[in-house]
Order: sequence, then C-alpha cells, then structure tokens
Amino acid sequence: MFGTPLIIIIFSIIIGIFFPSYGKELSPIIPFLQGSLIFLSTIKVDFNIYKKYATLIKPFLLGLATTYIFIPIVFFSVGFLLLNLDLINLPLFIGIVITAVVPLAAGSTLIWSKELGGKVEITLLLVVTTIMMAPLVTPSYIYLFLRDEVIVNAPRMFLEMALIIFVPILISIPIKKRLKKELSSNISFLLIGAIIYIAVSRSSERLDIVKDYLLISIILSLSFIVITILFLTFFSKILNLKRDEKESILVPSFFKNISLAIIVVLFFEPEVAFFPVIYYITEQVIPPIYYEVRKLKLKPRTINIENLFY
Repeated sequence: MFGTPLIIIIFSIIIGIFFPSYGKELSPIIPFLQGSLIFLSTIKVDFNIYKKYATLIKPFLLGLATTYIFIPIVFFSVGFLLLNLDLINLPLFIGIVITAVVPLAAGSTLIWSKELGGKVEITLLLVVTTIMMAPLVTPSYIYLFLRDEVIVNAPRMFLEMALIIFVPILISIPIKKRLKKELSSNISFLLIGAIIYIAVSRSSERLDIVKDYLLISIILSLSFIVITILFLTFFSKILNLKRDEKESILVPSFFKNISLAIIVVLFFEPEVAFFPVIYYITEQVIPPIYYEVRKLKLKPRTINIENLFY
C-alpha cells in the first residue's frame, strides 16, 4: 500500500544527499518540471465538473476552508509559537508556512479518494480550484505571515506561479483528448522525485542548519495531519456529509503540493525545503495506515451460531 511514490521520494533524497553536484546544476529546470506536472494533472481534468458545483457544495466548501483557512492558521500559529520558544529556527518556520499555503496535490489525492470510496468529482473540483487560486492565495499568505521575518517579493512570486500554473493548463486544453489515455501516472511521481532530488541537492551543504530538527519536523507533520483529520471528521458530522463525500476530502485536504512548495522555496534559502520534504514523506505514509484502520472498522463481524447456545 505504500507503493511507488514513497520509494521514489526516499531514493531521490538519498541521491540528493550523496550525489548533489548534478542536482545543483539542474536547479533552473525546476519551473519546467513543475509546469510539466501541472500539464499532466490538468490533461485528465474535465472542466465540466464545475457544472455540478451546486450538488457538491458542502463537501467542496469544507475542503476549501480546510485547505486555505484552517491549515494555514494552524501551521502558522504552531510554527510561530515554537519559533518564539526557540524550539525551531527561522528556515524551518518558513518551510512550515510554505507547506501550509500551497494548493493540494493532484495525483495522490485522486488515487486515495478513489481507493477510499470517495466521490472523485469532489476531489477533482477541490484540487483544481486550489491550484487555480494558488498564484493569488499563496503569495498573499506568505507576505502576510513572513513579512516581519524576511523580505518577500510577493508580486514576482505571483507572476511566476501564474505562468507555471496557467500556461500548462492552456496548452493542455486543445490536446488533452489525444494524450489523455497515453500518459502513465507514474511520470508525475518521477517528476516529483526529480524536483525533490534537486531541492535536496541545493540544500545539502546547508543541511547542518536544519538537520537537528528532523525529529520535531516528523512530530509536527504527524500532528498537523492528525489535527486536520480530526477537524474534517468533526465538521463532516456537523454537516451530515455522506461517507463518500467525507472520504473525497479527508485525505486530499492534507496532501499538499510539495513540488509547488519547492518552487516557492526558490525565493528563500535552500534549507527552507527541509520541512516540505519531511512533510511530503509523512503525508505519503499516513493514508495507507488510515486505509487499513478504516478497512478493519468496516469489516463485518462474524458470529458463531453455536456459541449462542452455550
């Protein structure tokens, strides 16, 4: 159940640490790799899903509020508290903020939504909307949260993210029918692996600044994910969402687009990529565990009739 993505990620990190020289030289192609990821994601998107918006409104709005309101506030608040308590340093705090404010990932979210019995159209609507909003929302949040700590070039960030996101979308529209069935989803994971390899390579010489925060980064990632699951579970009950509606947003809402996070990291020091990478590994581990636990809960119990008479 842990599968290809996690293997690619771990392998990318290992070669990034031990063979960093090539990765550093490849840094300029990160925007191209991210644009390719957006292209591969949107080429399978039927934008007619927006016609169904009214029937998907409750789970969609809950997922959107979780992604762009609840998670940014929680991540920032916890990170800011730990920074002021000297439990983390500034690069780690910046990494936490960047992870919080990027949009949702496309490939993994759709896979897990389908695997868990969710309504894929809700997940797709949520993913596409957060990605389309990202050029405006992500720079705005980063400027709001980090302007007192570092210099933030929000206009340039907005322009670069808009180009990286909207150009591939526009290219995909006229040719999606021809390529839709021919492209393997594993290509996306390989591109993510390449982006992570480059990010780790760029920061390898400066890992001393953040490597001592490995344990707290893992604990924070797990805590953030658990808090998000609890938040969504609670409000799913309040809104009386059906099980398939809940499952369509539960895992996707904490699956952050780490490849876009690494694009944002380019505006800061390389070691800022440390927390997004740790979070990405953690988010890949949680869904298989959640899947197995949920499967046990839903498994029908068998009753031995003979025991009823003794």
